Amino acid sequence: MLRAMEEQAPEMIRTLAEGCARFVKQAVGVELDGTPDTLPILDHYLAMAREEDGEEVLGLVATSAGAYFGEVVRRVAGGRWVLADEADASSWRLEMEHVFLSFDPVGVAREAITEQDEEGWNAHLEVLEQDRRVIAQALENTGDVSEDDYYRLAIRWEVIEQALAVLEAAAQARGEADKRYGPEVYQRVLGGRAPSLPH
Repeated sequence: MLRAMEEQAPEMIRTLAEGCARFVKQAVGVELDGTPDTLPILDHYLAMAREEDGEEVLGLVATSAGAYFGEVVRRVAGGRWVLADEADASSWRLEMEHVFLSFDPVGVAREAITEQDEEGWNAHLEVLEQDRRVIAQALENTGDVSEDDYYRLAIRWEVIEQALAVLEAAAQARGEADKRYGPEVYQRVLGGRAPSLPH
């Protein structure tokens, strides 16, 4: 599933992701290397951040951790960042190009910190209507995840990885393996609609 991406992330995202790596290095003494293997380390850091009070801390940590998480996904699975409003991280999302799947990595990070659904942050996976049933079944067949693990970034990556595999197989079965989903397709399908699938 490794997909080389010629397009770089926006500078703001790169800066935030680099900041996240610095925060983690200072807090736990381990370097993040931009791979999914480092997500449990980031989960540990977010558990520490959970102890901090205040929306300001939550906002800073979630935004930088979300940028890092999104970059891990983008580098491994492909995709592009869409920052509808640079000042409002709840309007950001990562869009895959080879299949139709998007979500807001910052929303995912917020939920990892608060350990609850964050309304309006679009942490859920958004897929096409035709793929909702097959994705829901695949995720259901995976079995239950403990409450302690449900919001962890490492688990979210596994869910995204599985969803991508299912969507790729479905596209292959429909003879659409070479189809690409540009920004205009996402805009047309999503518009202002809220995400439709559970994590």
